[in-house]
Amino acid sequence: GKNNVNINFKDMNHINGYGIIRGLQFSSFVFQYYALVVDLLVLGLTRASDIAGPPRMPNEFMQFTDLATEQRHPIRLYCRYVDQVHILFRFTDEEAKDLIQRFLTENPDPNNENIVGYNNKKCWPRDCRMRRIKHDVNLGRAVFWEIQNRLPRSLATMDWDTSFVSVFSKDNPNLLFNMCGFEVRILPKIRQQMTLDAGGLGSTGHGEACWRLQNERNKELTATAYLRVDDDGMKKFENRVRQVLMASGSVTFTKIANKWNTCLIGLMTYYREAVIHTENLLDLLVKCENKIQTRIKIGLNSKMPSRFPPVVFYTPKELGGLVVKLTVASLTSGLVCLTTLTS
Repeated sequence: GKNNVNINFKDMNHINGYGIIRGLQFSSFVFQYYALVVDLLVLGLTRASDIAGPPRMPNEFMQFTDLATEQRHPIRLYCRYVDQVHILFRFTDEEAKDLIQRFLTENPDPNNENIVGYNNKKCWPRDCRMRRIKHDVNLGRAVFWEIQNRLPRSLATMDWDTSFVSVFSKDNPNLLFNMCGFEVRILPKIRQQMTLDAGGLGSTGHGEACWRLQNERNKELTATAYLRVDDDGMKKFENRVRQVLMASGSVTFTKIANKWNTCLIGLMTYYREAVIHTENLLDLLVKCENKIQTRIKIGLNSKMPSRFPPVVFYTPKELGGLVVKLTVASLTSGLVCLTTLTS
Protein backbone atom coordinates (compact mmCIF):
# COMPACT_ATOMS: atom_id res chain seq x y z
CA GLY A 1 0.00 0.00 0.00
CA LYS A 2 0.93 3.67 -0.19
CA ASN A 3 1.86 3.78 3.53
CA ASN A 4 4.41 0.95 3.36
CA VAL A 5 7.99 1.94 4.18
CA ASN A 6 10.74 0.58 1.92
CA ILE A 7 14.19 0.38 3.58
CA ASN A 8 17.32 -0.23 1.47
CA PHE A 9 20.87 -0.72 2.74
CA LYS A 10 23.60 -1.93 0.34
CA ASP A 11 22.23 -5.16 -1.14
CA MET A 12 19.55 -5.62 1.55
CA ASN A 13 15.92 -4.63 1.22
CA HIS A 14 13.03 -4.62 3.71
CA ILE A 15 9.42 -3.49 3.30
CA ASN A 16 7.68 -2.52 6.54
CA GLY A 17 4.07 -3.31 5.66
CA TYR A 18 2.23 -2.82 8.97
CA GLY A 19 2.63 -0.80 12.13
CA ILE A 20 5.36 1.50 13.34
CA ILE A 21 9.07 1.09 12.62
CA ARG A 22 10.69 -0.11 15.85
CA GLY A 23 13.78 1.50 17.29
CA LEU A 24 14.99 4.94 18.43
CA GLN A 25 12.07 5.12 20.90
CA PHE A 26 9.88 6.27 18.03
CA SER A 27 6.95 3.94 18.69
CA SER A 28 6.77 4.95 22.38
CA PHE A 29 6.72 8.63 21.37
CA VAL A 30 3.88 8.02 18.89
CA PHE A 31 1.85 6.14 21.53
CA GLN A 32 2.43 8.87 24.14
CA TYR A 33 1.34 11.53 21.65
CA TYR A 34 -1.77 9.50 20.75
CA ALA A 35 -2.58 8.97 24.45
CA LEU A 36 -2.17 12.72 25.12
CA VAL A 37 -4.76 13.45 22.41
CA VAL A 38 -7.14 10.94 24.07
CA ASP A 39 -6.57 12.60 27.47
CA LEU A 40 -7.35 16.05 26.05
CA LEU A 41 -10.52 14.78 24.36
CA VAL A 42 -11.79 13.10 27.54
CA LEU A 43 -10.98 16.00 29.86
CA GLY A 44 -11.60 18.97 27.59
CA LEU A 45 -8.95 21.68 27.17
CA THR A 46 -10.09 23.78 30.15
CA ARG A 47 -10.06 20.95 32.71
CA ALA A 48 -6.84 19.55 31.24
CA SER A 49 -5.20 22.95 31.85
CA ASP A 50 -6.56 23.02 35.42
CA ILE A 51 -5.08 19.58 36.16
CA ALA A 52 -1.73 20.27 34.45
CA GLY A 53 -1.26 23.72 36.00
CA PRO A 54 0.61 26.70 34.51
CA PRO A 55 3.59 25.83 32.22
CA ARG A 56 6.18 27.48 34.46
CA MET A 57 4.92 25.80 37.64
CA PRO A 58 3.10 22.55 36.79
CA ASN A 59 0.99 20.81 39.44
CA GLU A 60 2.06 17.68 41.28
CA PHE A 61 0.34 14.43 40.25
CA MET A 62 -3.39 14.59 41.14
CA GLN A 63 -2.99 18.05 42.72
CA PHE A 64 -4.65 21.37 41.89
CA THR A 65 -3.43 24.95 42.22
CA ASP A 66 -6.15 25.82 44.76
CA LEU A 67 -9.47 24.59 46.16
CA ALA A 68 -11.58 26.83 43.91
CA THR A 69 -9.97 25.35 40.78
CA GLU A 70 -10.56 21.81 42.06
CA GLN A 71 -14.24 22.36 42.83
CA ARG A 72 -15.36 24.23 39.71
CA HIS A 73 -15.70 21.08 37.57
CA PRO A 74 -17.16 17.59 38.24
CA ILE A 75 -13.90 15.83 37.24
CA ARG A 76 -11.83 15.83 40.45
CA LEU A 77 -9.19 13.17 39.67
CA TYR A 78 -7.93 11.77 36.38
CA CYS A 79 -5.40 9.00 35.83
CA ARG A 80 -4.58 6.94 32.74
CA TYR A 81 -2.45 3.78 33.00
CA VAL A 82 -1.44 2.86 29.40
CA ASP A 83 -4.91 2.14 27.95
CA GLN A 84 -6.99 2.19 31.14
CA VAL A 85 -8.62 5.43 32.27
CA HIS A 86 -9.65 6.13 35.88
CA ILE A 87 -11.79 9.23 36.51
CA LEU A 88 -13.35 10.46 39.76
CA PHE A 89 -16.44 12.66 39.35
CA ARG A 90 -18.28 14.58 42.04
CA PHE A 91 -21.72 15.82 41.02
CA THR A 92 -24.18 18.10 42.76
CA ASP A 93 -27.84 17.01 42.74
CA GLU A 94 -28.58 19.39 39.89
CA GLU A 95 -25.62 18.23 37.78
CA ALA A 96 -26.51 14.56 38.29
CA LYS A 97 -30.18 15.18 37.46
CA ASP A 98 -29.28 17.13 34.30
CA LEU A 99 -26.84 14.44 33.08
CA ILE A 100 -29.35 11.62 33.68
CA GLN A 101 -32.06 13.63 31.89
CA ARG A 102 -29.87 14.15 28.82
CA PHE A 103 -28.94 10.45 28.78
CA LEU A 104 -32.55 9.25 29.07
CA THR A 105 -33.67 11.68 26.37
CA GLU A 106 -31.22 10.06 23.94
CA ASN A 107 -31.65 6.52 25.34
CA PRO A 108 -35.20 6.07 26.74
CA ASP A 109 -35.66 3.28 29.29
CA PRO A 110 -39.41 2.82 29.93
CA ASN A 111 -39.03 -0.75 31.31
CA ASN A 112 -36.08 -0.05 33.65
CA GLU A 113 -33.81 -2.35 31.63
CA ASN A 114 -30.66 -0.33 32.39
CA ILE A 115 -30.19 -2.38 35.56
CA VAL A 116 -29.89 -5.55 33.44
CA GLY A 117 -26.31 -6.03 32.30
CA TYR A 118 -24.87 -3.39 34.66
CA ASN A 119 -21.44 -4.69 35.69
CA ASN A 120 -20.65 -5.32 39.34
CA LYS A 121 -17.64 -6.42 41.39
CA LYS A 122 -18.66 -9.97 42.29
CA CYS A 123 -15.34 -10.69 44.00
CA TRP A 124 -16.64 -8.85 47.11
CA PRO A 125 -19.32 -10.14 49.51
CA ARG A 126 -22.88 -9.28 48.47
CA ASP A 127 -23.39 -6.40 50.89
CA CYS A 128 -20.06 -4.85 49.83
CA ARG A 129 -20.92 -4.68 46.13
CA MET A 130 -22.63 -1.79 44.40
CA ARG A 131 -26.39 -1.83 45.01
CA ARG A 132 -28.07 -1.39 41.66
CA ILE A 133 -30.56 1.32 42.60
CA LYS A 134 -32.36 2.88 39.61
CA HIS A 135 -30.95 6.41 40.15
CA ASP A 136 -27.36 5.20 40.63
CA VAL A 137 -27.50 2.84 37.64
CA ASN A 138 -28.82 5.61 35.40
CA LEU A 139 -26.10 7.97 36.64
CA GLY A 140 -23.41 5.34 36.00
CA ARG A 141 -24.63 4.69 32.47
CA ALA A 142 -25.02 8.42 31.81
CA VAL A 143 -21.41 9.13 32.85
CA PHE A 144 -20.11 6.32 30.62
CA TRP A 145 -22.28 7.58 27.72
CA GLU A 146 -20.96 11.13 28.19
CA ILE A 147 -17.27 10.10 28.20
CA GLN A 148 -17.78 7.62 25.34
CA ASN A 149 -19.26 10.36 23.15
CA ARG A 150 -16.21 12.56 23.66
CA LEU A 151 -14.00 10.10 21.77
CA PRO A 152 -14.32 9.80 17.96
CA ARG A 153 -14.66 6.14 16.93
CA SER A 154 -11.85 6.54 14.42
CA LEU A 155 -9.46 7.35 17.29
CA ALA A 156 -10.53 5.21 20.26
CA THR A 157 -13.53 3.40 21.71
CA MET A 158 -14.61 2.54 25.24
CA ASP A 159 -16.11 -0.90 25.81
CA TRP A 160 -18.94 -1.16 28.35
CA ASP A 161 -18.32 -4.88 28.99
CA THR A 162 -14.76 -4.26 30.21
CA SER A 163 -15.56 -1.01 32.05
CA PHE A 164 -17.07 -0.38 35.47
CA VAL A 165 -18.75 2.73 36.89
CA SER A 166 -19.04 2.72 40.68
CA VAL A 167 -21.48 5.24 42.18
CA PHE A 168 -21.01 6.48 45.76
CA SER A 169 -24.32 7.78 47.09
CA LYS A 170 -26.74 7.58 50.04
CA ASP A 171 -27.66 4.04 48.91
CA ASN A 172 -24.10 2.92 48.07
CA PRO A 173 -21.52 3.38 50.86
CA ASN A 174 -18.62 1.67 49.01
CA LEU A 175 -16.48 3.04 46.19
CA LEU A 176 -15.20 0.14 44.05
CA PHE A 177 -12.52 0.05 41.36
CA ASN A 178 -9.55 -1.98 40.17
CA MET A 179 -6.10 -0.68 39.25
CA CYS A 180 -2.76 -2.32 38.39
CA GLY A 181 -3.89 -5.81 39.39
CA PHE A 182 -5.63 -4.80 42.64
CA GLU A 183 -9.35 -4.77 43.43
CA VAL A 184 -9.97 -1.85 45.81
CA ARG A 185 -13.01 -1.10 47.98
CA ILE A 186 -13.03 2.23 49.84
CA LEU A 187 -15.43 2.60 52.76
CA PRO A 188 -15.49 6.04 54.45
CA LYS A 189 -15.31 6.08 58.25
CA ILE A 190 -18.63 7.93 58.51
CA ARG A 191 -20.39 5.12 56.61
CA GLN A 192 -18.88 2.21 58.57
CA GLN A 193 -21.15 2.65 61.59
CA MET A 194 -24.16 3.16 59.31
CA THR A 195 -23.34 -0.13 57.56
CA LEU A 196 -23.09 -1.91 60.92
CA ASP A 197 -26.43 -0.44 62.05
CA ALA A 198 -28.05 -1.66 58.83
CA GLY A 199 -26.88 -5.22 59.57
CA GLY A 200 -24.07 -5.31 57.01
CA LEU A 201 -20.50 -6.53 57.38
CA GLY A 202 -19.26 -3.04 58.22
CA SER A 203 -15.60 -4.02 58.45
CA THR A 204 -13.75 -2.04 61.09
CA GLY A 205 -10.52 -1.77 59.10
CA HIS A 206 -8.22 -3.65 61.47
CA GLY A 207 -7.56 -6.61 59.16
CA GLU A 208 -4.37 -7.33 57.27
CA ALA A 209 -5.47 -6.55 53.71
CA CYS A 210 -6.65 -2.99 54.32
CA TRP A 211 -5.12 0.48 54.35
CA ARG A 212 -6.37 3.07 56.81
CA LEU A 213 -6.50 6.37 54.93
CA GLN A 214 -5.66 9.60 56.77
CA ASN A 215 -6.20 13.28 56.17
CA GLU A 216 -2.72 14.64 55.44
CA ARG A 217 -3.24 17.82 57.48
CA ASN A 218 -4.89 16.77 60.73
CA LYS A 219 -4.05 13.01 60.56
CA GLU A 220 -7.71 12.09 61.05
CA LEU A 221 -8.74 8.63 59.83
CA THR A 222 -11.19 9.27 56.99
CA ALA A 223 -11.70 5.91 55.25
CA THR A 224 -10.52 2.33 54.91
CA ALA A 225 -9.35 0.78 51.63
CA TYR A 226 -9.72 -3.01 51.35
CA LEU A 227 -7.51 -4.87 48.87
CA ARG A 228 -7.75 -8.05 46.83
CA VAL A 229 -5.94 -9.43 43.78
CA ASP A 230 -8.07 -9.04 40.65
CA ASP A 231 -8.84 -11.77 38.10
CA ASP A 232 -6.32 -10.50 35.53
CA GLY A 233 -3.52 -10.66 38.10
CA MET A 234 -4.39 -14.28 38.91
CA LYS A 235 -4.57 -15.21 35.21
CA LYS A 236 -1.13 -13.68 34.59
CA PHE A 237 0.36 -15.71 37.44
CA GLU A 238 -1.29 -18.93 36.26
CA ASN A 239 -0.12 -18.35 32.67
CA ARG A 240 3.44 -17.71 33.89
CA VAL A 241 3.42 -21.05 35.75
CA ARG A 242 2.03 -22.80 32.65
CA GLN A 243 4.82 -21.21 30.62
CA VAL A 244 7.42 -22.54 33.08
CA LEU A 245 5.94 -26.04 32.82
CA MET A 246 5.67 -26.01 29.01
CA ALA A 247 9.22 -24.69 28.57
CA SER A 248 10.72 -27.32 30.88
CA GLY A 249 11.38 -30.04 28.32
CA SER A 250 14.60 -31.70 29.47
CA VAL A 251 15.55 -29.03 32.00
CA THR A 252 17.04 -30.07 35.35
CA PHE A 253 14.68 -30.06 38.32
CA THR A 254 16.82 -27.39 40.05
CA LYS A 255 16.13 -24.94 37.21
CA ILE A 256 12.39 -25.66 37.37
CA ALA A 257 12.43 -25.06 41.14
CA ASN A 258 14.37 -21.80 40.62
CA LYS A 259 11.84 -20.54 38.06
CA TRP A 260 8.95 -21.40 40.38
CA ASN A 261 10.70 -19.59 43.26
CA THR A 262 11.23 -16.49 41.11
CA CYS A 263 7.60 -16.57 39.99
CA LEU A 264 6.35 -16.90 43.58
CA ILE A 265 8.60 -14.12 44.91
CA GLY A 266 7.39 -11.80 42.14
CA LEU A 267 3.77 -12.46 43.13
CA MET A 268 4.29 -12.05 46.89
CA THR A 269 6.45 -8.93 46.76
CA TYR A 270 4.03 -7.16 44.37
CA TYR A 271 0.66 -8.01 45.92
CA ARG A 272 1.87 -8.50 49.52
CA GLU A 273 -1.03 -8.37 51.99
CA ALA A 274 -3.68 -8.54 49.23
CA VAL A 275 -2.74 -12.21 48.64
CA ILE A 276 -3.90 -13.27 52.12
CA HIS A 277 -7.52 -12.21 51.60
CA THR A 278 -7.91 -13.53 48.04
CA GLU A 279 -9.13 -17.09 48.58
CA ASN A 280 -9.13 -17.92 44.86
CA LEU A 281 -5.46 -16.98 44.61
CA LEU A 282 -4.54 -19.12 47.64
CA ASP A 283 -6.27 -22.09 45.99
CA LEU A 284 -4.44 -21.32 42.74
CA LEU A 285 -1.09 -21.22 44.56
CA VAL A 286 -1.67 -24.71 45.97
CA LYS A 287 -2.72 -26.03 42.55
CA CYS A 288 0.31 -24.53 40.77
CA GLU A 289 2.69 -25.74 43.48
CA ASN A 290 1.36 -29.30 43.06
CA LYS A 291 1.90 -29.07 39.29
CA ILE A 292 5.53 -27.99 39.76
CA GLN A 293 6.15 -30.76 42.30
CA THR A 294 4.59 -33.35 39.97
CA ARG A 295 6.80 -32.15 37.10
CA ILE A 296 9.90 -32.56 39.27
CA LYS A 297 8.79 -36.05 40.35
CA ILE A 298 8.19 -37.09 36.73
CA GLY A 299 11.70 -35.87 35.86
CA LEU A 300 13.08 -38.27 38.47
CA ASN A 301 10.90 -41.16 37.19
CA SER A 302 9.09 -41.57 40.48
CA LYS A 303 6.00 -40.29 42.25
CA MET A 304 6.38 -42.37 45.41
CA PRO A 305 5.38 -40.12 48.36
CA SER A 306 7.98 -41.64 50.69
CA ARG A 307 10.75 -40.49 48.32
CA PHE A 308 9.39 -36.94 48.17
CA PRO A 309 8.41 -35.73 51.64
CA PRO A 310 7.38 -32.03 51.73
CA VAL A 311 10.69 -31.13 53.40
CA VAL A 312 12.47 -31.79 50.06
CA PHE A 313 10.66 -28.88 48.44
CA TYR A 314 11.00 -26.42 51.34
CA THR A 315 14.64 -26.98 52.36
CA PRO A 316 17.57 -24.84 51.14
CA LYS A 317 19.86 -26.30 48.49
CA GLU A 318 22.80 -26.45 50.91
CA LEU A 319 20.84 -28.90 53.09
CA GLY A 320 19.79 -31.14 50.22
CA GLY A 321 16.50 -29.48 49.26
CA LEU A 322 15.31 -27.72 46.11
CA VAL A 323 15.05 -24.14 47.38
CA VAL A 324 17.97 -21.80 46.69
CA LYS A 325 19.19 -20.00 49.81
CA LEU A 326 18.82 -16.57 48.16
CA THR A 327 15.18 -17.36 47.42
CA VAL A 328 14.37 -18.16 51.03
CA ALA A 329 16.01 -14.93 52.20
CA SER A 330 14.17 -12.86 49.58
CA LEU A 331 10.79 -14.37 50.38
CA THR A 332 11.37 -13.93 54.11
CA SER A 333 12.29 -10.26 53.68
CA GLY A 334 9.21 -9.80 51.50
CA LEU A 335 7.00 -11.25 54.21
CA VAL A 336 8.69 -9.15 56.88
CA CYS A 337 7.92 -6.02 54.85
CA LEU A 338 4.37 -7.29 54.48
CA THR A 339 4.04 -7.54 58.26
CA THR A 340 5.50 -4.06 58.67
CA LEU A 341 2.93 -2.63 56.27
CA THR A 342 -0.01 -4.13 58.10
CA SER A 343 1.08 -3.60 61.70
